[in-house]
Amino acid sequence: MSKIYNLAQIKDVLKSLQPIQEIEEGFVAYSKGKAVIPPVGEMLFKKPPGETHIKYGYLLDDDYYVIKIASGFFESPSSSRYTSDGLILLFKKGTGELACALLDECHLTNVRTAAAGAVNAKYLAPKNIECIGVLGTGTQGRMQVEYLAPVIDCKEVMVWGMNQNELDDYKKDMEPLGYRVQTTLSTEDIAAHCNLIVTATPSKSPLLSADKVRKE
Repeated sequence: MSKIYNLAQIKDVLKSLQPIQEIEEGFVAYSKGKAVIPPVGEMLFKKPPGETHIKYGYLLDDDYYVIKIASGFFESPSSSRYTSDGLILLFKKGTGELACALLDECHLTNVRTAAAGAVNAKYLAPKNIECIGVLGTGTQGRMQVEYLAPVIDCKEVMVWGMNQNELDDYKKDMEPLGYRVQTTLSTEDIAAHCNLIVTATPSKSPLLSADKVRKE
């Protein structure tokens, strides 16, 4: 019988893993042609506005393949903020048997995204980071900064948000973790004061132009 794991169980297992290292190894495997990842499936919604993504793949030398369904809605009836949910299904190669269902509520998606940002910064960020700039006050705006900690030695953060209430909530959540947080309603402040900038919004129009970003 297939096993089902809930979010609490998944988070407990994650404590013993190294997501940044796992994601980096995944990028290497993909670059070496050792991973099969078909094009992403996508459904976009207008009323209510949102999207569902279906992703799938497997490693050539592994015994399993996965299918992930992740949805995000920008005007949830039960919340004024962006909401998301999803799950991951793990199947056995050769038989197609469902091995387990991970009811992760998009948490593994969020971990993967944040860990990928850390891998990016590990190899591409400037050597000396003066201040981490963040565009966005949501889940990724928080997790990207937390996952940078093992690879970037900087606790100075400047965050941009749509309104001061969201910025205040962000500061209240992040400062107990050891970060010194400045808030701003101007993206140009981010460009002027930060030499590592994380973009974490669902915006479909530019929030910051390249000519404003520091060149060094």
